[in-house]
Amino acid sequence: MSRLIPLALGLALAAASPIIAAQNDGALRAHGGAQLNAGGAQQNNAPVQQSGTPVQQNSAPAQPAGATALAPVSKTEIKNQAAYERLLNNSGVSVQWLWSADRGHLTAKDVNDVVRIDGTQANFEGTLKINGEIVSIDSDRFTFRGTILILDAPDKGRRCERTGDYEFRATGKRKYWRLQQMESCGRLTDYVDIYY
Repeated sequence: MSRLIPLALGLALAAASPIIAAQNDGALRAHGGAQLNAGGAQQNNAPVQQSGTPVQQNSAPAQPAGATALAPVSKTEIKNQAAYERLLNNSGVSVQWLWSADRGHLTAKDVNDVVRIDGTQANFEGTLKINGEIVSIDSDRFTFRGTILILDAPDKGRRCERTGDYEFRATGKRKYWRLQQMESCGRLTDYVDIYY
């Protein structure tokens, strides 16, 4: 009996090999026809037109599920100098869930014509982190490209992470810009504010 088990396993693997190969072949075709040769180098198996020239395919690398690729900002568009200076000299960042926390620190720097911001607010109630670049800034709004992360607020175990382009807007006589895309995780409304 003990001799039959390795034999049965070998037969099962042999029978499954064509199925696995077919699945791998389909997966490779789904990613633009790229395959690896025995040495690990990528081979391009792109379809060829009748003339013998390869058909143009999307050459962007495949992203993992759920990943968001953001194009870096090449230059922050400054439409209002006073607002630009307010952002560089901001007085912090907050999210309403951290009731007893001091306003978080937010660093804003202009490096090679791109404004970058990086800030954190945290205490025992949770954490807010924001990191990214400013696409453009106008008198009452700016467009932020990057990641906003809220941990353990308002409930322990909550993780709300969003990455992309977001608008912050100042309305009326308020001395802060507020995130306009407020609902993202669990139908909760997050008031993320950057003060000036």
